[in-house]
Amino acid sequence: MRRLASLWLAVALAACGTDASGTAPGGGGAGGVSGSRGVTQGGPQDIALFREIVARGEVPAPETLDPVGFFAEHAMDLPPADCGEDVCVHPMLAVAPRFDGGNWTMAFVAMNSPVDPATLERPALHLIAALERSAVTEESWRGVELGLRVLAARLHEGDRLSLVVFGDRAETLLEGIVPETEAVDDALLAARAIAPSADVALYEGLAVAGRLAGAPAGFEGLSRILLLTSGRASAGVTSPERILALAEGLARQETALNVLGMGGDAYDPRIPQLVAELGAGTYTYAEDVADLDRIFRYEGDTTLFPIATDFRLRVEAATGYRIGRIYGARRAVADASAAALESPALFLGHRTGSEDVAGGRRGGGGGLFVELVAEPDAADLGAGQPAFLLSAEWTAADGTSREAAQSMLNTLAPGQNPDGMWPELSDETHANAFMMLNMYLTLRATVDFYHAGDCSRALGVIDMVAPTVELWQAEYDNPDIWADLDLVLALRANIESQCTVSGRPAPMSRPPESFAGGCMMI
Repeated sequence: MRRLASLWLAVALAACGTDASGTAPGGGGAGGVSGSRGVTQGGPQDIALFREIVARGEVPAPETLDPVGFFAEHAMDLPPADCGEDVCVHPMLAVAPRFDGGNWTMAFVAMNSPVDPATLERPALHLIAALERSAVTEESWRGVELGLRVLAARLHEGDRLSLVVFGDRAETLLEGIVPETEAVDDALLAARAIAPSADVALYEGLAVAGRLAGAPAGFEGLSRILLLTSGRASAGVTSPERILALAEGLARQETALNVLGMGGDAYDPRIPQLVAELGAGTYTYAEDVADLDRIFRYEGDTTLFPIATDFRLRVEAATGYRIGRIYGARRAVADASAAALESPALFLGHRTGSEDVAGGRRGGGGGLFVELVAEPDAADLGAGQPAFLLSAEWTAADGTSREAAQSMLNTLAPGQNPDGMWPELSDETHANAFMMLNMYLTLRATVDFYHAGDCSRALGVIDMVAPTVELWQAEYDNPDIWADLDLVLALRANIESQCTVSGRPAPMSRPPESFAGGCMMI
């Protein structure tokens, strides 16, 4: 949505490693095979709110920085999707020193596909718009009406449209019609006659939309629900667990579910995030009417192709390691021995007719990061031993079972840092994901320190990391990482301004005693 122009900052910092002190998709890639396309989980597709706050000269709260949304802004450079399946799983490993001299060993797993959705015939679409009409959404309802008209106009011949409007109860105003201007206008007039409610029956609205997702008579194609919600569930079934279970059941039936949040200060992101992270669609947030227009246009221009269901991924720590922190998927679960991620459905998306993401952001990225912590005395195992074991299983679009397994070796002993303080990478050609993680960790640590009242360390995190980013970029020159650095430096300027008391100088930059990332110098 909103992007920042390039900035530059020259700083002198402690070196790394020193004391900081301070398709017809089917099995085997059958149809439409051309190149490699990223396969990511659903969820937030950007960090638009975080960026908007930085652009205003403020410092965002930590909870506005969503890791899934941040990673989704990046194009993920992965090896070719030549595994012979419609879903290829790629494990990687990075070993680097921490800024305090400790060890940073990080696994990364991402997916891509040889199926190019641009080469596939677009199936007919039954789009079910489930729109909340409540006291919270009323202020922007005219924008919602305009957006739905735009969306209906962008649907193709043979598509169908349904409309559910819900407040304290749900009403079906259109059911599987061929989208025509007059019918849409009449339905929106009927919706406007419904008094905005104080309570919201989110479960009922989604349930009615789900029942409509069953193909209308004579229709053959895919179904997709667009759920516009303030995130509140205060009437009828209000349990987040039951709402999530309903959404998961729809995903398993290969009904895509795109979530559009709105509502300003009254917006509650908790349930929308849970639903979106099922992996069955996208999650966007509309700041204003202009955003609504853009998102509805995207919705009309986007086709989602189901390529897998019941996807399960497991990263198991090898002998000598235990699982540490995990990033990139809130649905992932972990204990000391393994991290696991399940998704009811995986989709490939294709968009036509809409503008590209600006500001250096190419989009489409994501994956699961798993920290591997060496056990005491594990170095005795020596170099060249497995660091983690990867396994995945899923049901392909043709209904057959698929699986993949791989062992990732560490060329160093567990807990050993590379010589010369340069990172050891299992695949140097596709290593930008690890710097992407570092940039997320930099932003998160910075806002954490700031909102804890520690301006010096908030500035210190950025001043510690920025020079390593410039050295990395001298080797890789990745536009998404440059855009990350722009955001980091804009945030630094805001912190320095906010922390400067009138008539007094800005606080001194003080590197923190520890940092969750690694010193990725090349």
